[in-house]
Order: sequence, then structure tokens, then C-alpha cells
Amino acid sequence: MRLPDVLEGDIYFMNWKTVYIVGREKFSDEVTRHLERSDIDFMPGYDSGQSGLDHELYWIPEDMAIRTVKEAIGAKTVFKYRLRFFESLEQFIETINSTELTEDERRKVERMRMMNSVA
Repeated sequence: MRLPDVLEGDIYFMNWKTVYIVGREKFSDEVTRHLERSDIDFMPGYDSGQSGLDHELYWIPEDMAIRTVKEAIGAKTVFKYRLRFFESLEQFIETINSTELTEDERRKVERMRMMNSVA
């Protein structure tokens, strides 16, 4: 975690926004390691690595784009763990509680049904 330095009596205030990350199990350690090595400011919200959860919470500066966080984490890690990023609590809750299939999952199920009906 890298936070801005306070310079000789100057007080530095920063507004933060929440970023929720959902992905495959045990991605937390690798994501945190990449963020610590980057030069972006962030604060972890809680440590889900101990419990094996597939979601994590970070605070980033209010004016920072999600793309900057993704770039700091790296494309390889984003794809490896199938990470998805959310800025709103509502979207995050909807995603972790969702039992609906994604469009890609629906296509795969339909393909399997077609293959079974042919056989």
C-alpha cells in the first residue's frame, strides 16, 4: 500500500472511491502484490485471502480510472483469474448473488444440448 507523503506541515487530503473485484479463488495475494509494486495509491478494504473468497475490495483515488488499476494489475493476472471490476455496490452484490448464466455460458449449454440431441 502506497500513500502520499505529507510535506513539511502540509496536509494532503484525498478522496477515495471503492473498487470491488470479483474473480477466481485466491486471486487476492497476486492482485495486492501487483498493486504494491505499482506507483498508484490504494488501500485494501479487507483480506479475503484467508477465507478463500472470490471477491476483494480496494479504495483508490476518486479521480483514478478503473483502467489504471487494471493496467497496474496486468492483463495476464486479469485473464488468469477472470477478474471483473465494479465501482458500485449494487452491481457487485448483483454479481456475487447472481445465479443466472452469462451469455457465453448460455451458448456453451446450447451447444451441449445440440450435441446431445444429435447423438
